[in-house]
Order: sequence, then C-alpha cells, then structure tokens
Amino acid sequence: MKKIILAMAIAMLALGANAKQKVQNTPAQQLIERLKTLQKRGVMFGHQDALFYGTTWKWEYGRSDVNDVCGDYPAVLGCELGGLELGNDKNLDGVAFDKMRQQIIAHHQKGGIITISWHTYNPVTGKDAWNTDGDAVTAVLPGGKEVAKMQLWHARLAQFLGSLKDERGRAIPVIFRPWHEMSGAWFWWGNKQCTPEQYKALFCLTFNAMADAGLTNLVWSYSPNVKAKDTPEHYFSYYPGDAFVDVLGVDVYQFKGSEVFIEQCQNEMRIMATYAKKHKKLYALTEAGYRNTPDAQWYSSTLLPAIKGFAPSYVLLWRNAWDQAEENFGPAPEKSCANDFRKIHKEGAFLFRSQLQCAPTKGCWMVSKKGKK
Repeated sequence: MKKIILAMAIAMLALGANAKQKVQNTPAQQLIERLKTLQKRGVMFGHQDALFYGTTWKWEYGRSDVNDVCGDYPAVLGCELGGLELGNDKNLDGVAFDKMRQQIIAHHQKGGIITISWHTYNPVTGKDAWNTDGDAVTAVLPGGKEVAKMQLWHARLAQFLGSLKDERGRAIPVIFRPWHEMSGAWFWWGNKQCTPEQYKALFCLTFNAMADAGLTNLVWSYSPNVKAKDTPEHYFSYYPGDAFVDVLGVDVYQFKGSEVFIEQCQNEMRIMATYAKKHKKLYALTEAGYRNTPDAQWYSSTLLPAIKGFAPSYVLLWRNAWDQAEENFGPAPEKSCANDFRKIHKEGAFLFRSQLQCAPTKGCWMVSKKGKK
C-alpha cells in the first residue's frame, strides 16, 4: 500500500510541475537562455563562498581569494543555505544570511551568476546533513511524521530565495542545487537511506513547494557524485525528470592520482553532454577540487584536461575555509598553485566576472575574453 501511495504522489507532483512549467519568460528562463549563450563563449569559473572568506581572512566586503591571485572575480558564486531551515541567522559555515543576500545582489548586479546548495539538517534527529539516522526521507514525504516540519523548512527556504531582488525590485535568478550527491551514502537523502523513487519524490516535493510559493527565479540542478566507470543508467537512476531539471551536474574531487580524476571527469562529461544535447539541457562540473591543491600545476595539467573536448557551463571549485585547513580547494595567494592559476587566467582558459556585463535596464550580456563588448 505504501508503494502505491508513493507512486501516486510522484505522479501528482509530476503533473503539477508540468503545469507550472508553462509560465513563459520568467527570470529563471531568462537565466537559462543567458547560460546557453555564455556556454558558447567559454566555461565559467566558479568558487564556493568566494566573497565571504578565504584561507587567511573572513568577512571583508569586496575581497576574494581568486581576485587576490589573478585580479578578477569568479563568474559563478557558490552559496550554501544549510541551517536556514532551522531559522538560524547564519549557515552551517558561519555565513550570515543577511551578508549572503547582500553579496548575491552585488554579484548579480556586476553580471555574475549565483548557484545555491542546501545541506539540510536531518529532520528526524536534528543533527547535520551527514547524520543518516531516522529514515528521514520517508518521514518528510506524504504520510510521514515530519511532513509539517518540511513544510516549514520549505517556507523558510522560499522566503529567502524570494527575497533575492535587484535594486529595481526584480527577482534575481539563481541556480538551485538541492539534494545533491544522492548516489553516495553520506547524506540522509543518500542511496542507502532511500530508494530512487523516494529520492525523486523528495526532489519533486521541493520543486513544487517553491512553485507553489510563486518563485519564478530558480534554475534547477541535479548533481550526483562521481562514480568510477559510471554509466548513463547509473547517473540517471535518481533523475526526477526533464520537467524538474535544467542543469545536469556532477561532483568530482581528486583523491588519488590526476589520471583517475581526468578519466572520471571525462566520462561524466560524456554522459552529461550526450544527454544535454538531445534534451536541450545545460551541464556543469558543479563541485570539484583537490584538497589543498598540492600539485603546483594542477589547473593546467589536471583540471583543464579533465574537461577538454567538452563545453560545460561552469566549473565550481569548493570553498577555501579560513578556519579549517583541510577544507581548502580553490586558488589562494600563498598556495603553490597560484602561479599556474594566474597563467590559465591570462590565457583565457575560463570566463571570469569581468568578462560578464550586466545592464540594469536591458539585462545581461556576454563580452569578449579581453573585457570588450
């Protein structure tokens, strides 16, 4: 009986999504078209929490480790909402949501792109996203004991996302990437904590909650974690469907040799690019990095070869934590890879924020790699 109820719930969610997708010319659709235009010009460089802190500093408005290294800012700013659902003033990494909103608005006004993840706390145990106890996915789906709590969390999420507006009161479109790395077992929504059908229902539940809240500024991203010798069947095993996803993504970190990282990225790029072309989707390397980047030539010898031959929308390196030496993935002035990063920046390997322009009254457009329209 539970399986029948779940199947009916998924079908109803899908019907609701298809109906809501008929709204035309939304901020989200405008961003999708812009991303497609940008994709033809190059791969954007992104960095998580880039404007909030770095390896040796925190909360200095206008600063960025990337800018400290190469004199330019990431085109894509990654932000994290974990803790918002609890009513906290700061996220799980200590970033105040008011500061985050301020930086998102500023980054957008300067032509930048924003992507947002959500490491949601466990609704059953109250512990962080990495706590897998309590059969939490079942608990928040229709008929579960924590349905009301998830409704509250969705309301808080919608309130924040809906508060992202430019100086003229227009909604700022963002790439929203909830429930990521579901094909691993480390989150409470991971592959050992729920079935693919339950995961899809969870994704659709959040999608429809945001649509019901009237939000039209969300570009939705799906991003499993990398798998050795991955296949399309495995990559899409948790895929909620084209009606719910705009950007295909994958999270790939280097833990072993560069050859393994390159091989895995190339394989994932092939899977995503093939599907994206056929289904008119975008694709990206939604999380990546090499802890502390000990290879001085990592950017030119590993990261670029990993995406060679493909055209992902962007590559997002994970954060440079000021208070955790091991949580350090992007470029920084004191790192041995800084010169290599400056080199690839000078050569135009990626697009940075200075190469994106935003006209307050006419929307945003792309400029050449030398910063000229």
